[in-house]
Amino acid sequence: MKNRELILVVDDSSTIRERMKSILIENGYDVILRNDGQAGVMAALEYSPDLIIMDLNMPGMNGLEASAILKRYPQTSLIPLAVFTDDNKTENKVAFFEAGVEDFIVKDSDEAEVLARVAGLLRWGRNRNMIIDEKSKLGTLIDILSDLVLIVNREGLLVFYNRIAALRFRLIPELINQISIKDVLPDSKHVRELCDHIENGREATGMEIEINNGGIDIRHYIVDISRVRIDMEEDVGGAIVFRDITAEKEAEKLKSEFYSMMAHEMRTPISVVLGYTQLILEGKTGELTDLQEEFLRGVEDKGKALKKLVNDFLEVSRFENKFVRLHNVDFNVAELVSNTVTGIKLLAQNKNITLEYENNPARLVINADKDKLEQVIINLVENAIKYTDEGGTVSVRCGRLDEGVCVAIEDNGIGMSPEELEIIFERFKRLDNAEKKKIKGTGLGLAIVKEIIDAHNGRIEVESIEGKGSSFSLWIPGARDSEIVQSDVPVEIEA
Repeated sequence: MKNRELILVVDDSSTIRERMKSILIENGYDVILRNDGQAGVMAALEYSPDLIIMDLNMPGMNGLEASAILKRYPQTSLIPLAVFTDDNKTENKVAFFEAGVEDFIVKDSDEAEVLARVAGLLRWGRNRNMIIDEKSKLGTLIDILSDLVLIVNREGLLVFYNRIAALRFRLIPELINQISIKDVLPDSKHVRELCDHIENGREATGMEIEINNGGIDIRHYIVDISRVRIDMEEDVGGAIVFRDITAEKEAEKLKSEFYSMMAHEMRTPISVVLGYTQLILEGKTGELTDLQEEFLRGVEDKGKALKKLVNDFLEVSRFENKFVRLHNVDFNVAELVSNTVTGIKLLAQNKNITLEYENNPARLVINADKDKLEQVIINLVENAIKYTDEGGTVSVRCGRLDEGVCVAIEDNGIGMSPEELEIIFERFKRLDNAEKKKIKGTGLGLAIVKEIIDAHNGRIEVESIEGKGSSFSLWIPGARDSEIVQSDVPVEIEA
């Protein structure tokens, strides 16, 4: 059976006290009566009533003083409090509202209005307690998360943090509402970007940042920023969730270092095998039978394929570890594309594929790493040929676009599904159709292409329809129409 709600009535008039007692008890409430403000405060602390009704003018401690004390004590601050008044003048109510009083009851109100106001205040109290309880449960759940959580108000001041955030950022309760996110995190480019999002009310998902704690501890996080309503009385603030990916980063680094080590260790013996194979094929060890030559050609082809795989691993490792340097020179990119396509024509002819090149007469000069861009063009054109059936067509175009140069490679080959387009530039990803058609590859080529284009501050886009073909478009900034001025010394730019 539900307990009856308890109401404390504080008034120096015995007539008012008895009238309120009669009304409330007859309608299912329990009542405590007190005749002055001090006694009312003591009763509230002792009994923790569900509602307090306080007279305005009383001898000794008046209603305003008693209300202010009750709203200061943590034990009584959340109890709904209504004040008796003889009139409804606004100026008499401001001080009480500022003290935290929730409502006023005119003394000569009829019974129905008194009961309606009492019921409303009690309902409001129950709802607030429910919200506070749910907030407490939510806070407990957030506190046990492995992710770091910080919440700031609209002024950027810290209003909440969970246990792991307190440990990581060395936070103490006294800092609540006293410091901003800038005071919590050490200054860096990443942290300034994070603060800019918060100050401008922008949300973010998957923002990767690095926090360097004085060079002692460097940690990597994926950060999500969401706008949240902090309290019913306040405007929205920001919730910042930090997912620590330091261990993942370290694992990636170890994996990359392993790839690099293995690739370096493998490259020397492969080169030796290819060298000896070439010497034998050139007749340095004596004449070969046709069968011996056929076998050695097979060894040479497989050795070259293995060497390319090793070089791809090394290239990926360099990009992952930021060891790549761009050796930039001025060169005619249209001429580079033309020469590259010409060098690949034999591969297309062997598959009975038409390889078209739209020759652009303009001298499109860019300052970039010529060898790496040649690697990109070769990779994309060879891929187009590889994924196009016999009798198909591959076309290559080169021209100026938006103060840069654009190279487009189109084919009418097997194409890709929307799902494959999402992962096309990820490492070690192979297309389903390529697997079915037994087209060989490592899944590293397009990942390397993307890294090279990104290192040049360019972009690469792909469109494809399954069974219809694909179109790759790469863009590199800084093209100009002028005579070639070949740099004597390559300019090295760290990627």
